[in-house]
Amino acid sequence: MDHIRVLICRVDDKDQMSEVAAFDMAGIEVNQSAGEHTLDALESRTQQTWNAILRRLLQTQWALIDQQLTEAYVQEAAPTNVRRDGHETIVVATRFGRLELSRQVCVRAEDERHVMPGNAALPAHQGLIITRGLQEWACLLSQDLSFASAARLLGWQTQDTAVLGSTTLRHLVRQHGQIIRQAEQTEAETLAQAEPGRATLQVVAHQPMRRQASWPEELNAAVQAALETKQARPPQGVSWADWTRVLAVRQAEASRSVAELRLLGPTLAPGEVLVTLDEVLTRQPTPHQFWELRTARLMTADGYRYVSGTGEAFLQQLLSLVLLAVGTQAALLLIADGARWIRRFYTERLAQVSTKQLILDWYHLLQKCIACCRQLGATPAERAQLTRRLARRLWHGQVDSALRLLERCRKRALDGQALDRFSAYLQTHRPCIPNYRQRRVDQRYIGSAHAEKANDLLVARRQKRGGMQWSVQTSDSLAALRTLALNHGWEAYWEYRQLFPLAAY
Repeated sequence: MDHIRVLICRVDDKDQMSEVAAFDMAGIEVNQSAGEHTLDALESRTQQTWNAILRRLLQTQWALIDQQLTEAYVQEAAPTNVRRDGHETIVVATRFGRLELSRQVCVRAEDERHVMPGNAALPAHQGLIITRGLQEWACLLSQDLSFASAARLLGWQTQDTAVLGSTTLRHLVRQHGQIIRQAEQTEAETLAQAEPGRATLQVVAHQPMRRQASWPEELNAAVQAALETKQARPPQGVSWADWTRVLAVRQAEASRSVAELRLLGPTLAPGEVLVTLDEVLTRQPTPHQFWELRTARLMTADGYRYVSGTGEAFLQQLLSLVLLAVGTQAALLLIADGARWIRRFYTERLAQVSTKQLILDWYHLLQKCIACCRQLGATPAERAQLTRRLARRLWHGQVDSALRLLERCRKRALDGQALDRFSAYLQTHRPCIPNYRQRRVDQRYIGSAHAEKANDLLVARRQKRGGMQWSVQTSDSLAALRTLALNHGWEAYWEYRQLFPLAAY
């Protein structure tokens, strides 16, 4: 029976070929009853043969390189001073599985020292070499899967179940995560000492926005009719907050269509830089102990950039990015949940920024309000009423009115300490509580949804699953790799060993 044979041949300078290896495709018995399995069997055998060909091809190519390096070494040292003393193999983990590469061993006559010239073409190693392509696969899979699952997938893909273990994957993630963090810290320190105005911020260009609609498209006709009759009450299915904004925009720009009004959303003011900040807690091996990973998203009119990290290194990097983005003319808008470390960063680190504003995220403030009212009202009806009254005042930025309302509730409050805590909270964050209603009408940002999304993308999706425990090195390294990918620097790092810089000069 005819069959297919694939040859690997070596071609010399005279274009003469010599066979190195031959691979025969095993035949497949075909009959009418096995028709539905034929293609699957053919695919499986082709994949196995192709993987074997690639492994042997890599070994053959390496043999040529080792031979060339050995010949060059012998000629440089003089052939009479060097003798060849067999070969030594080294294990290499590749995208085709683990394989062995043979290296010529040379002995110098003058000192009997053993030398393997082929090592000049290999990275530093201690018994096992992992190719960069396989390292990329390992780090990529580990961003979304547990290390054990990622190791299994690598085994299936390379057709070598033992190609890399979960412990090795964890080590690779830490190694590359720390390389990224060290490079970020070094560049941030360089920028801190650089002359102002010499560098510009590197950002990722904005993608087409997929803004959620304010109401179903089927309501467009009703909205159009309400606008034509100058109806004060929103049509059924349209919220009061959306309707107020629609009326304000329509009054300013009468040419706006209903389809455009349906997609209204917050925008940056001219020359404004938006920074949203937050932190995520990941569980330590010690019960009830957590690591704090900090995240941020910086947005300008030209693009955006994600930042993640821990402690002082994160703050230094973020400060460098903010100063680059703001420059000497732009205004800074920082929206966050009001954590103490964020307020200190705003007042101390950003003291040199002349035009800036810190806003307390509306959703966080509302949740604080709801939590307080649960501890004050005696009945569900009282709690709901108090929540509505407090939220209405805070929505309009009326902190003094909200504090007076809380004082009137003191006599019948179930928990006076909860009332005192919320009152102190409002006093502390008073400068950060604007008129949220007016900002919404003006299509200005009032929430830190970008920071919450950054938390999810950078940390939570991978590290906040049930039962997971982390060391700070692994947790931070996973966040570093994920940040690299979201900032569109993945390909440059793995292909060219270059990090997406913070600044361009």
